[in-house]
Amino acid sequence: MPCATLSPAVLESGVAALVLLLTVAVVIAILVRRLPIPYVVALAVVGAVGGSFAAGRPIHLTHSLILFILLPGLLFEAAFNLRWRHLRANLAGVVALATVGVFLTAGLAGLVFHQLLGIGLAAAIVLGAVVAPTDPVAVVAVFRRLGTPSRLTNLIESESLLNDGTGVIVFSIALGLLGTGVEFSWGSAAWQFLSLSGGGLLFGLAAGFGLSLLTRRIDDPQVEISLTVLAAYGGYLLAEFLHVSGILAVVGAGLVLGNYGRPRAMSERTQVAVAAFWDAIQFLLNSVIFLLIGLDLPLASVLAIVPLVLAGFAIVTATRAVAVYGLLLLLRPLGRAVNLRWQTLIVWSGLRGAVAIALLLSLPDAPAELQIVKPVAYGVVLLSILLQGGTISPAARLLLPHTGTHRELEPDAA
Repeated sequence: MPCATLSPAVLESGVAALVLLLTVAVVIAILVRRLPIPYVVALAVVGAVGGSFAAGRPIHLTHSLILFILLPGLLFEAAFNLRWRHLRANLAGVVALATVGVFLTAGLAGLVFHQLLGIGLAAAIVLGAVVAPTDPVAVVAVFRRLGTPSRLTNLIESESLLNDGTGVIVFSIALGLLGTGVEFSWGSAAWQFLSLSGGGLLFGLAAGFGLSLLTRRIDDPQVEISLTVLAAYGGYLLAEFLHVSGILAVVGAGLVLGNYGRPRAMSERTQVAVAAFWDAIQFLLNSVIFLLIGLDLPLASVLAIVPLVLAGFAIVTATRAVAVYGLLLLLRPLGRAVNLRWQTLIVWSGLRGAVAIALLLSLPDAPAELQIVKPVAYGVVLLSILLQGGTISPAARLLLPHTGTHRELEPDAA
């Protein structure tokens, strides 16, 4: 295990740093209630500033361990709380944006980064994959407060959940090619993507169904909470052992347990206990991620490459727009249309957040090409949180004139 080589002093400093991060997160959560800004924006600012005063990185985790600790808990909580009827209403658009859309965003952004930064194509795709997944936590909170149409909110939330999983797959494929001497192949990458994502999702759905049957025979909140933890973390490990996507296995298990196991196999008191437990886990993991990145990558390294960060943000936003407008236009004849105002808001609400930061933290120190990837990607994520997160509320009011009335616009409205 990675921690076996760490001295007691290093382990103690890591635990102390974790306690400090949680303390800061709680203080920010209390203070931000009185401020008109999303919680994650405040966390990003404090993490960036705090990193400027940190001497080195106090917590030493490997690539695999970071992905294992941070991502399964975050994605299981989101999947567990996502209602199937909402996902079903937007299924075609969600699947298209979370698969083809992520591939397009990562690929197009990677090609541009390849030309702009002069780095290898695989490293450029890694950079594109880091910033491809979206994180709508702050956006959804704003939308619900404003009373935006529920279908739009659910479309954004559902797409983000699935594109987190597919983004991690694209990231892992590109990262695996670095340093191996294997030439990047779009056809090979597409096949790996399909096999990993399909296998992971099917495994997760089966695991979620099996655990749902088990919880039906038990009426013990503590045991059933433990089973959901097993679904998230045990499911991730077993799926990775079977060489399928652990992240999408977690998403599949969370969807089944949340939509089948919770209403059919859990008592009311267990449902309340499980929901409270995963809400707390989501808060803690989000807080640690946003603060930890500042310790890993001080703000000074980003400020030194501001032009590249601005160019990177423009590239990512433009490729996101190409994917959203193009795919939703192609899907228009197949079902409920998504009007142009909604599409524009979907583009602008595509903040980069916890998953992108977790992927950044998991990047190894070698090869040397990744040293430019880290500050550029972090700068793009930070700018996305501050600029898009800070303006999403006025953007929603501008693009949705009926916001607050809970009346959906006609699908074909301009």
